[in-house]
Amino acid sequence: MYIIFIIDRSELELSVEIRQTEMSLSATNNNTPPSSMSLIKSVIVPARPISVHSYDNKIYLVCASGDLLRYDLGLTGKGVLVKWASCLTSVQAYNNELYVWFAEEYLINVYDMTGTLKRSWEHFCLGDNFNKLRVVSNKVVVSSAHNQALTVYDLQGQLMKQIKCPGISNTGSYKAMAVCGDDSVIVSDYKTSSVFRVNIDSGEVMWTSKCVHQPEGVVCYKNRYVLVTNCNTNTRIWILDAETGRLLPQ
Repeated sequence: MYIIFIIDRSELELSVEIRQTEMSLSATNNNTPPSSMSLIKSVIVPARPISVHSYDNKIYLVCASGDLLRYDLGLTGKGVLVKWASCLTSVQAYNNELYVWFAEEYLINVYDMTGTLKRSWEHFCLGDNFNKLRVVSNKVVVSSAHNQALTVYDLQGQLMKQIKCPGISNTGSYKAMAVCGDDSVIVSDYKTSSVFRVNIDSGEVMWTSKCVHQPEGVVCYKNRYVLVTNCNTNTRIWILDAETGRLLPQ
């Protein structure tokens, strides 16, 4: 299992799937939190990477230029799937499809793995392009900052529910989202200095943590630990218990 970082002050987001600098985390079993990091490799990517995701030995990266790029798992060689599209915000691959959010155009597009558009629907969210989209258990989860909520769609774009989350700021400030298990997501919000877990099925905010000042990146590790980073460090990671949100000893 690898953790990969994008080291870029414009948006520092942590993801379990893909980041500019790849890190391995040592753990003996699911009950042991990650305790060390070692640099495996790094790669130069276009300026201001916005969102990244890995799937089926490929890496998908959205950059500020508006391109959606595809790399192989070795982070060498790239192909352009969507070029010069405005407002590209977030990407995730799921069931051999790419879910892409164009925040300022209020659109979620779904492409096949070659970049051919298959379907599209509107998602309105006031704010800039730092919000995130994730797909979990056949549900598309995306923030609605102006409502301080998460919006949940089915895979065809039909609205299922909105979940109110007081920890979400009502602006487009830095946000990140990670899948945790089959029924929840972890969300971080820079402006409110909050990290919280939301059950997508019940709509319950399971816990809220204020342990990390101005978090900018979050990932769930083995569904037991939440790894958080912020704008003040490139390599420090705070580890929270995924069940309670409690800060674990560093």
